[in-house]
Amino acid sequence: MATAFSSLRGRLFALLFLALVLLALPLAFLSAREAERAASEDLRRALYTRLYLLGEEGAREEEALLLELFRLAQVYGGGVGFVVERGRVAYSEVGTWPLPKDLLQALAEGRVYQGVRDGTLYVALPKEEGGFGLAVPLEGVKGLGRRLLFLYLTWGGGVLLGVFLLSALGLSWALRPLARLTQLLQARRPEDLSPLPDPGVAELGPLVRALNLRLAQVAGLIRELSEKEEAARRFARHASHELRNPLAALKGYLEVLLRQPEPKALHGALREAERMEALLSGLLRLSRLEATPPRPSLLDPKVFLAEWDVRVEGEERLWADPELLALAVENVVDNARRHGRLPLRAELRKEGEGVWLWLVDSGPGFPPELLPKALEPFVHGGKGTGLGLALVAAVARAHGGKAAVENRGGAAVGLFLPLASLKVSPDAPFREGG
Repeated sequence: MATAFSSLRGRLFALLFLALVLLALPLAFLSAREAERAASEDLRRALYTRLYLLGEEGAREEEALLLELFRLAQVYGGGVGFVVERGRVAYSEVGTWPLPKDLLQALAEGRVYQGVRDGTLYVALPKEEGGFGLAVPLEGVKGLGRRLLFLYLTWGGGVLLGVFLLSALGLSWALRPLARLTQLLQARRPEDLSPLPDPGVAELGPLVRALNLRLAQVAGLIRELSEKEEAARRFARHASHELRNPLAALKGYLEVLLRQPEPKALHGALREAERMEALLSGLLRLSRLEATPPRPSLLDPKVFLAEWDVRVEGEERLWADPELLALAVENVVDNARRHGRLPLRAELRKEGEGVWLWLVDSGPGFPPELLPKALEPFVHGGKGTGLGLALVAAVARAHGGKAAVENRGGAAVGLFLPLASLKVSPDAPFREGG
């Protein structure tokens, strides 16, 4: 039973059967009662009409009238006729029949009496000094209701079962699009995240649209994870390559020093060791930066950038971690010293819910071929470790913003710093635009 009701089809069939039963049972009882009432009313009218006609035929002797009443009683399924004259009651059959008191009173007052007492229908008409009438039991009428109920339970039950089966077939047809959708999902390969087709049923449309939206989100998440994985592979590949070069050079210098003391070899070994130290320091900073949440505060750019003699254009305030922003500015200054020319100037521009901070040097700008990947790790113009601008991009992402590079009469590095909580994950992949 639990298994049957655990499916939508089983629940719908159960609800259909319950609805049919709840509809059929009240109709059966109401029909039986109405049939009894209608039969009783028809019997009353028929008795009244026959008694009225009997009264119109004229005066009769009491025995003749009782004989006619006896015949009428037999016609209508049994009962007894009675004649009331001067307070005395005579019956068409042997024995006494208790008549209702209000019947005798109605005849005494010259009124017609019709009523049911103890399952018996009484109809009486007045005449001089009394009246006459019939008392007919209603057992036949009540039996009509029982017979109707029996027919409802037998033939009606068969009809109900037929209606249920036809309705079940209709429900199965109506649920066929849902079954097709289930089969389509089961037949799909796990990596297939393409949208589902329109089911052609209005009620299933919102479900399919929600599934397609979720599939699109999962596909986007998979693409993002793939990008991150590819970025991690690229990072590891570049890191190993960048570390391999100074290691090879250091090994060569040390081999020279093993053979004979050579000041140039010693200086070269020291230079390569310093280069390796710079690379490892940059990697360590990058990993710490992406693992440590910022502690931003409201900064005045003119006061903050005065330490680096940066001229500021604009009156916007910045919401940033002072230590992280100082790290980004130092790397931009170092990049300008190596590849461009100092001094720097700063441009502030409000955009949406954040502020762009552009730091522009006085040099010739970025080489065009370097612009699309200038923010990626280990990308440099022949000098340095190639981690400076990658650290700038990481600082922007740590604040929930982004970074960008352009040529604005010089190499321009921009940080977009939102004036709200983090909206971008700090471990988002390196790419153009931060």
